[in-house]
Order: sequence, then structure tokens, then C-alpha cells
Amino acid sequence: MRTTPFLMSIVASVIALLTPALGGDTRNADEEKPCMFEKAPHEHVEEIAAHEHGYRVTMGGTLDGFNTVAYVETYGSHMRQESTFEPNEYLVIENAGDVDVVNPRLVINGRRDWHSADAILASIVTQDMSDAEKAMAIFRFTSRIDVQAHDNNRRVGPPFGASGSETQNADASNPSRNMFKERANPVKAANFYYCSGCSLSAANFVVLCRHAGLAARGVWMSPLDRYMTHCVGEAWYDGGWHLFDPERRSFYLDADNTTVASYATLHKNPSLAARTHDGGFAAQGMTTHAGDYEQFYPPHIMPVEQWLSTMDMRLRPGEKFIARWGHEGKYRYGANVRKKSHLVPYHLANGKLVFRPRIEGDAYRRSIVADQNLTCSAAQGQPARLHPEVVEAPGIEGAVIAAPPGSVTYRIDAPYPIVGGKVGGTFLRKTAEDACRILVSVRDSDWIEVWSAAGMGEIEQYAAIDDVLDTLLTPATYHYYVKFELQACAGPEDACMMEAYIETDLQMADTALPALSTGENRVVYRDNSGAGRRVRITHGWRESDANTPPLPPAAAVAPPAGSTVDAASLGALAWEAAVDPDGDAVADYHIQVSPRADMAYPVSPNFDRILGANTPEWAVPTGWLVPRRTYYWRVKAKDARGAWSAWGPVWSFTVNS
Repeated sequence: MRTTPFLMSIVASVIALLTPALGGDTRNADEEKPCMFEKAPHEHVEEIAAHEHGYRVTMGGTLDGFNTVAYVETYGSHMRQESTFEPNEYLVIENAGDVDVVNPRLVINGRRDWHSADAILASIVTQDMSDAEKAMAIFRFTSRIDVQAHDNNRRVGPPFGASGSETQNADASNPSRNMFKERANPVKAANFYYCSGCSLSAANFVVLCRHAGLAARGVWMSPLDRYMTHCVGEAWYDGGWHLFDPERRSFYLDADNTTVASYATLHKNPSLAARTHDGGFAAQGMTTHAGDYEQFYPPHIMPVEQWLSTMDMRLRPGEKFIARWGHEGKYRYGANVRKKSHLVPYHLANGKLVFRPRIEGDAYRRSIVADQNLTCSAAQGQPARLHPEVVEAPGIEGAVIAAPPGSVTYRIDAPYPIVGGKVGGTFLRKTAEDACRILVSVRDSDWIEVWSAAGMGEIEQYAAIDDVLDTLLTPATYHYYVKFELQACAGPEDACMMEAYIETDLQMADTALPALSTGENRVVYRDNSGAGRRVRITHGWRESDANTPPLPPAAAVAPPAGSTVDAASLGALAWEAAVDPDGDAVADYHIQVSPRADMAYPVSPNFDRILGANTPEWAVPTGWLVPRRTYYWRVKAKDARGAWSAWGPVWSFTVNS
């Protein structure tokens, strides 16, 4: 990190944001205060003046949120992940200049570039892919364990219908008049709604397939007048439908062990589903739902529109976006009748937008929706202040009358659901007849007063607006308005505002945030701003070397790498046991076998498994390998204290005729 005097001033300003003020604060301890949280032990500050800027951040230690991941069952063999050590604490993107910063975004080590559907597809689909490969890549994304986890009790909104029970009549489930579309949006699903459900994950798959140019549909296993039992997605390519189940993290191969089967094929031959492991790589045992395909036919097609959005945002001068790996328990879940009030969503993170509008000359007008009867002035050596304009008494030269109220209105926009906030600032109120007020409007409501000055003199005050925003059960809120109103009954400067403050709490999924990992991190910043931007990025983290992960297995034992084998005699894959630098025992392995050298997807869900054992070999499922085909495989290891190695080298074998 550079240590120029200019950078030191940057660090000082960031510390001022992230640490409590020392002295000079005469407010009571129980009053609302601006955003303050403890400064992380390690920081990197980067100043940016270009629309694209790359830099490096080195994180020490041996543990991070990726190599300490653990897999936990929600219920019914559905799995989620959690990290036992997360070093990242906050990421601040601050507009430190004089022009708006448009759509700032960061990507670290090429991971989690989920700003839009285009960005998601660009990160998972390549131009040389066939339609079948595109569908598989989209399935793999929508079934990722860091994108969704099945838990009906923690997800947002109803599974499909407008209200009421899980088995509503189809006529009551018009997708244009319920909250299903809020969660059935792959950009929102990835970035801030981690808990999922079958119909929601299927819709995400369908929407992304269509955006990639594939025909796709959502299919319910249910009577034709109901939405119940289970929902999957189908993509059309190579002249037919092919079924993918993101929520159960499954697809089912036809008898040729190459083609992904359709719903119709599985209905006729449910044994194809019965031989396939549901639940994903972390689910232990053999779980199957083959009976669902046998029971319901024809498939019940679910209406799916192209529900898409982006994570676009605009930071005005004096505004900053804060991503945090932590939460204050603020979230929304909508009209989910199965939601239990004490169950906080998995991977909840409460980020913030913090806006301190600049009050200087006419510059404050650049960031507002409207102002009325206000002017800005500054006495010698004093900060600028907004106050009502002087109004001359009619017919009496030089005489003034009490100024009418003055006000300034700001709109707050966020790409994440707004789940709370506070407003305030510094005001001057000279007499009891003068007034300083803050009002809020949300979801097109009338103005609601949230604070009014009670004392006289200079006042610094902040008020929580969580109750006014009322976000827990309501449709998602992405914007609201704040109006600061000043009424001076004698001299126009008897009611002034020296500083305005608007803090907005956001709902995020911490699995989507741009996270640093141990070692050197490659960071790429981009925005769509014009010339003159000045952006300040602050990464804050802690480090741990309490455990060193094992080394990945170094070599294939059986079959040897690059060898040709007889499928009938290939009973197991074996590898050299992993070695742990700390001397810890190796507790588990994760194996993948793929038809592709890039390991883009497994042969079937049966060939992507955590073993639940520490023996360096794995019994190959019988009846799956195709003659004259090359297969690729790799392994990683976990030590007894829960740290994972990186993936080992990719080995191959070819099945003979």
C-alpha cells in the first residue's frame, strides 16, 4: 500500500468513517448515532480515477472464507454452506470527488461477477459451447451451494401464489400480481436472497436460459390445477426438452449415459432418476425422488416471465456504499406463510449506503430531487448552511417578514432491498417558534415526520426510520425520499441546516460479496462514469494462521494418470493420501469426475461427492462410463480441523471398447 501524504489523508478520512469519534459528542448514550463500526486490523486503501482500474491486495494468514467452508443440512438432505472463519469485514466504495460515480463494481480473482444477467452468463458460458453445454453451465450456476439453499422457512415470499397456503389454485397465482417475481430473478437470487425453493430456483434457471438464447420452461410435478410437490426446469436443445433440477442440484442422464433426460422420459422410466443422487455433492447417502416423476403427468407448465434486473447504483458526491460481512438482524421475508419469525435468513449481511450531502454554494442542488425557498450561505470561518431565503415585506424597502418554510428533498436508491436506516444532521434553531424537521416518504406515501427539533441552539440529532420503512412483510423497497424542512419565524437564519445525514441499511447475501482470500488477490474495479471521477476503495479484514490447510493429493494411483482402462474392471479411483503441513489427520475428500478437461460439470451428480471418509479411494458407480471416452478427475482434502486444500491436478483415463 502506498504511503504518500495524500494517501495518509485518505486513510484518515476512512478511519473517521469507521471508528467512533473521540470527544466533542454531547449526545446521550441512548441516542441514534451515525454509522460506526470497529476498524479492521488490516486495511488496503486504493484511489481510482479511471473507469477501469486493476490492483493487488495481499491477505496474510492461512485461513479464509473459502478454505474453511463447512456443509450443513437444512432438512431433507438439502444442504447449505457456512464458513468457520471469514476474514473479510467490510468493503467501502466511496465517491470522494465532485461528479457522480455511476455503477461502481468490483470483481476479485474473477469470482462472483454477478452484477447483471449478462455478467453472470459471461462468467459461465463461452462462445464455443453447444446449447447443451450452455444449459448445463446455467444449471451449475443456479444450483451452486453459494447461490441457493433450500429452506422453506427462511426464504422470501410465497413459493408461487399470491397469498395463503402452499397449494393454491392456479388462477390465484398470476405471476404479475404476487411477490414470486421478486425472488424468481437470478440477479437478485444470487446477490441478496440466499434461501431458495424449487419453483424459485427453476425460474432462475429458465430466465437465464432464455437470456442466453435457449428456449426453457418451468415444470411443476402436480395436478394441473395446483402448484405443489416439486418444480424443475427444462431447456430445449438438440430437438427435445432436457430436465434440470437446480434446487435438488440434480440432472438425470438417459440410458446412453450422455444425454440429459426429459420429464417425459423420466415419467416413462423413473429408474433413471432412481439411480441418480439428489441433493448435491455435500449431501451424504443416496437420496432420490424418482416417484415424483412417475406420479404426475403431463407436466404442469409454470408461467415464467423474464424477471431480470441489475445491481446498478449511482453514488453522489459525499455518498458511499459499504458491504459488510455481518448483520444487524435487518431483513425482509414478505408473505411467506411458513416463515418463523426467529429464523434469520442464512448468510444475511447488512450493508449500508451512507450519504452526507455536500452543503456549499449551489453544489447541494446537484444531488437533490427538489428544493424550495432555500439558500446557502457561509459566514467567515463558519461552515456553509442552508436556510430559508429572505422575503421582503411588500412596499417597505429593506424590511423583511418571516420567511416561508424552506425544504430540500433527496431520493435514496439502492440495488439491494432497503431494510432500515436513520436520518439526521446538524441544525441551528434559535427560538421555540422556529422549526427543523425531517420527513420521509416510502412506497409513494404521504410525508411522515420522523424528527422535529425540540431544543434550541446548535443540535446534532439522528432518528431511526426502520418503523416508517416497514420492510419486513411488505414488498421489497428499493427507494425512498427524505425531506429536510426549515421554518424561521423571524430572521431567515434562525433555522439552519449545516449537515444532512442519510444512512440506509441493505439486505445482502455474504456469499455474493467480493471477498479477499489468502495470498495475492487480483482486484478489478469498473464503472460507467464520465471524466472527473474520484473513487476511494477500502478493504478491511482480519487474518488467522491458526490452522494450515492440507496439501492436495499429489498423484493418481489407480488408474495411473493418462491410462486406458476396462470399465468392467474399474472398481475404484485411488490417489496418494494428502499431507497436512501441521501434522493434522486428513478427515475427508471431495472427488469430481467429468467428461471435460476443464471440469465444468460432472458425469452425473453421482460423480461429484464429498466422501465422508478419509480413505484415499472411491468406489466408482457402476454402469455409467461410456466406451471410447476420456474422463477427467480431481480430488481435494479436508483436515481434521475443517480446512480444505485447493483442488489437486486434473488426471485422466480413457475407457476402452
